[in-house]
Amino acid sequence: MSPLEKRLLVINILLYGFLAIFSYSYVDLNLTLSQNPMFLNFVGFMQQLGYYNRPQATLVYLLWVILAFSFFAANLWLFYREKIGKKYLIASVVVNFIILVFAYPFLSYDVFNYMFDAKILWAYHLSPYTHKALDFPQDDWIRFMRWTHRFSPYGPLWLALSLIPTIVGFGKFIITLIAFKIFIGSFHILNSLIIYKILKKINPKIALLGTAFYALNPLFLIEGVVNAHNDVVFSVFILASILFAINKNLSGFLSLVAGALIKYISILNVPWIFLMAIKKINTNQLILLSLATMAAFTFVFSTFTIQVPFISSGSTQVQFQPWYLFWTLPLAALISKRVSFLIAGAIGFGALLRYLPYLYNGDWSHPNTIKFMEIALFTPIIIVPIALFVLSGVKSETHK
Repeated sequence: MSPLEKRLLVINILLYGFLAIFSYSYVDLNLTLSQNPMFLNFVGFMQQLGYYNRPQATLVYLLWVILAFSFFAANLWLFYREKIGKKYLIASVVVNFIILVFAYPFLSYDVFNYMFDAKILWAYHLSPYTHKALDFPQDDWIRFMRWTHRFSPYGPLWLALSLIPTIVGFGKFIITLIAFKIFIGSFHILNSLIIYKILKKINPKIALLGTAFYALNPLFLIEGVVNAHNDVVFSVFILASILFAINKNLSGFLSLVAGALIKYISILNVPWIFLMAIKKINTNQLILLSLATMAAFTFVFSTFTIQVPFISSGSTQVQFQPWYLFWTLPLAALISKRVSFLIAGAIGFGALLRYLPYLYNGDWSHPNTIKFMEIALFTPIIIVPIALFVLSGVKSETHK
C-alpha cells in the first residue's frame, strides 16, 4: 500500500475502534457480558456515559456519524480519482470486520431475538413459530431482551442458518453472541465481493468505487456488523440473483426464492429476472427495476399497515427502520452515476441520525420523536440535489 493508504487505514482503525469502545456505553443494565473485574469496570464506566449522561453520549454519537461520513466521502473521492486502490479497500474491509464483530449491538436488540429463536429450536426442541421468549420465563436471556412477546417473523431458511452460530456457541451466551456477530457480519464481506464481481462485468471503471460505496459505508457497517441485522444476509440473495442473471445462469430465480425464505420480499424481483432471461431488458434495466421495486416496497411497508407472512400473531410494521436500506442501497452501488452515490449516501447519513432521540431520551415515546426522525431522514435527501443543481449552475457560469 502507498503511504496515503497506510495513513487512511490508521484513521480507519482509530475511527471504528472508537465506535467499538463507545458501543459498550449501552450494554443493557440487566446483562453481564463477563465476570472479569477489569471488563466489569470498563463496562460500568462506559454505562455511566450512555445511561446517566445521555446528552453527552448523544453528542459523541452525532460527532462520530459526521466524522465517519466525512471520512467515507473522502475515501470515495480518492477512489474516484484513483489515488487509492484494491489493496487498501480489502485491508479496510477486513479491519472493520475484525473490530466491529466485537462491538456491542448498541442500537438494536434484534440479534438477541435471533439467538433466542434459534435457542427455542435447538435447545428446547420447539418451533419459534408457535413459541415465543415469554413462554420460557425461567430462561435468563429474557431479562435483557425486547419484543419477547412475538413469534419469529423470519422464514425457515433464516432459522436453519441461525443454527450454525447457535451450535458453535455451545449454549454459552457470550460465545453465541460473538458467533452470531461473525456469522452475520461475514455476509457484509460477501456482499462486497458480489458487488465487485457484478461491476467488473458491467462497468469495470467504477468497480472499486461502487464496492467502496457499499463496503465502507458507515450505515452498512453499523447495521450489518455492529447491530448484526439479518437484512445483510437477505441482501446477498438479491445481489446474487443479479450476478447469476448477468452470467446467463438461471440460478438467479433460485437465489430470489432462497431470499424469500428469509424475508419474502425478494420474490417481487422475480419478473425482472424472467425478463432478463428472455432478453426483454438489459442489465442496467434489471438493476434499476430491482431497485425501484425494493424502494417502492420499503415505502409501502414503512407507511401502511400490511399483513406480514411467517408471523402467526399477525404483526405489522408501519415505521421505517435504517436497516431496511439493505433492501435498496446495495443496488445503488451498481449504478454508475455519481449523483446516485451522493443521494444514497445522504439517505444513509440521515438514517443514522434517526437514532438521536432514542439515545438522548432512552426510548422512542417522547413527543416529536417521529417528526424529528422524518426530518433527519429527508433533509439530507433534499439538500444534496439542491446543492448539485447550484454547483452545476456555478460551473456553467464559470465556463461561459
